[in-house]
Amino acid sequence: MRRSFWIAIAMTILLAGTIGSVMLARGVAMSDNADARQTFDTSADGIADTLTLALQHEEDLVTAAGALTIGNPAVTESQFLEWTNSIRAFNRYPELQGISELRIVPASQLAAFAAQQEADPAGPLAANGTFEVSPAGDRPYYCLTAIAQSRNTKLVIPDGLDYCTGGLGTALLEARDSGQSSLVPYKTGATEELGVGTAIYRGGTVPRTVQARQAAFIGWMGTEILPGVILATAIEGHPHTSVDLRYGTGTSRVTFKSGPAPLGAQSATINLHNGWQVEVFAHVTGRGLLSARGALALLIGGSALCWLLGALIYVLGTSRSRAVLLVRRRTEELRHQAFHDALTGLPNRALVLDRIGQMMANARRRRTTVAALFLDLDNFKDINDTLGHRAGDELLARVSTRLSGVLRDGETIGRLGGDEFVVLVEGTTRIDGAEAVAQRILVALETPFEVSGSDAPLRITASIGIATGERTTPEELLRDADIALYRAKAAGKNVAQVFTPSMQESVDDNRRLDVDLHEALEAGQFFLLYQPTIDLQNGTVNGVEALLRWRHPTRGVVQPNDFIPALEASGLIVPVGRWVLETACRQGARWQKQGRRLRISVNVSCEQIQRDCILDDVYNALSTSGLDPASLVLELTETTLMQDVDNTVDRLNLLKAIGVQIAIDDFGIGFSSLACLRDFPVDILKIDRSFVSPFDVTAPAAFIPTFVQLGKTLGLEVVAEGIESEEERENVTAEHVDTGQGFLFAHPLEAEAVDRLLGASDPPADEPLDDSGAGRPFSARR
Repeated sequence: MRRSFWIAIAMTILLAGTIGSVMLARGVAMSDNADARQTFDTSADGIADTLTLALQHEEDLVTAAGALTIGNPAVTESQFLEWTNSIRAFNRYPELQGISELRIVPASQLAAFAAQQEADPAGPLAANGTFEVSPAGDRPYYCLTAIAQSRNTKLVIPDGLDYCTGGLGTALLEARDSGQSSLVPYKTGATEELGVGTAIYRGGTVPRTVQARQAAFIGWMGTEILPGVILATAIEGHPHTSVDLRYGTGTSRVTFKSGPAPLGAQSATINLHNGWQVEVFAHVTGRGLLSARGALALLIGGSALCWLLGALIYVLGTSRSRAVLLVRRRTEELRHQAFHDALTGLPNRALVLDRIGQMMANARRRRTTVAALFLDLDNFKDINDTLGHRAGDELLARVSTRLSGVLRDGETIGRLGGDEFVVLVEGTTRIDGAEAVAQRILVALETPFEVSGSDAPLRITASIGIATGERTTPEELLRDADIALYRAKAAGKNVAQVFTPSMQESVDDNRRLDVDLHEALEAGQFFLLYQPTIDLQNGTVNGVEALLRWRHPTRGVVQPNDFIPALEASGLIVPVGRWVLETACRQGARWQKQGRRLRISVNVSCEQIQRDCILDDVYNALSTSGLDPASLVLELTETTLMQDVDNTVDRLNLLKAIGVQIAIDDFGIGFSSLACLRDFPVDILKIDRSFVSPFDVTAPAAFIPTFVQLGKTLGLEVVAEGIESEEERENVTAEHVDTGQGFLFAHPLEAEAVDRLLGASDPPADEPLDDSGAGRPFSARR
């Protein structure tokens, strides 16, 4: 009777648990299906974002072309062709079919426009070689092509086509009055294309009112693109997916497609702007109770748990001793899982901290020392990325086995997570004891590892941070070892570093510096100094270099070497660099208005040039200040140029199209080759100070004649930096260096001091100004 009673209890628990597991598994399956739909919606948003970004890149090209015509309203077809070739427009934009400028031509100016087009046509003329408006007729004005370039050398659209007579005319006039970019579908023969265009205005900025926009209107700059190309690009990496780009405003409806829509696919629609929609089609796989892994695992696990619980109740009821034994065994297993790493079987963080606490207590009683060695595998992420996480897990297991094999009595190893291990050394009385353990570990890792999925044995190294001595808590010992580890990484990896208090002070200083730098930009603590550059042939001031400084409320003026690396590490160099550009351009524009034709040089960091926003930053700084683009010089180091060369060259070409000049700063100490130098659109080479002094044949300065000859060969201006003595000045002048800069001429000055310097160098009233406008020769002794 007792056995039957416990069997009944066990079956009741089994039945209730199974029903509960089924209900929970069904809930998990429903959640998985909702996650699948969410994943699809996220993918659709990503496709729409990619498509939007592609269209924005087209708008950037249109804006750059508009800047060309604003700077030169009389640009010819050959000049326009040269510009499109210089920026490699048809190579960089595979979807681009053509780019052109349309203008409104009043009836009174039609004859003059026709004569200009017959002399330099933007497209095919009439059969008799004359310019004819199509469709013919007298109208108050005509929307005609002024300049145009096509991917195919032969243009198909007649030169005199009046776009304002078709459906495109309304969109053109709306774009003129709104000042916003437009995206318009239209046909070229049998080909459906998209037009991406924007209105261009005098001065390069969009006036605030409709009347002002109409008054300042120059024309429209637009591109014709094949939408299928950008749609195909948008769904790259999304198999079994199709996308539609639809336009449905008023009576005008058009759809561009890419990829076949899967049968039975679900769709997601994303609204863009101005009547455009993106609709994405793909399968969203729904999973049943038995096909969803999580639900099946829960069902099996729940059922198994119910069986286990039923059996446990049965065992407890029939044999207390057997039940106690079973519970004890399961408790030990759970305890081991709670304090050990599942992959390697090593103690985890919780058990490591517990053992450190015990070791610290023993060390205080025995007056010995505990050491923690924080170990991190170098470049382990590359293995996961190239061979996969399974190979990475196998490597971690093999590493833990090898490390465990080289440990001795009093040494314990644990895994904190990822590729981080901790070795605890107990009983050592000297710091070199811990360092000896570290060297033993580094030697043990020198033998390559055999890992599945790798054709050749893997060679890995590790960096080790060592912390030893008294600490209040185990966490403090691990923290200090971690700090030493980062110092070891910075020292070149595959080394061991011992923690010192100065490392913690450095970490705290860097943290405070980062906080102060965030506040500095908002509080306006940054300011600029300007160091003049001198024409070495006539001694006149021909420009200034803008140099960033920081006036801290308690530290005083902080030198750039003390804070610019932190700006670059935190990414703050981008907004600070934008402020430097705007401030320097405003000051340069003031000097221009005073009749000073000075070049304004601004340093650009690697973080800035690797982002597309540098184009907007330079364009906005020039537009808002009114500074002549030719007066702005952007200085980049060789190291900066060699980061992501292809994209850097593209951005520099776009900057050159705006009209600015490019200089290589600290030339000679980097690693750019002559072949790469020819690829960069460079105007100026600035020779590093180390080549200027000392000046003798055994010193680096012996390279200056080579640099000067290189500059002449490539048609570049050569600037010598860091001139501090008359002897250095005479020597670089004798080598025909064009421009000099250094303390001999002037230290970095505030703008008012530059004004006084320029005023002091002005010629007397009866002495004419030279062509530079900077006055008579500059005296270094003044």
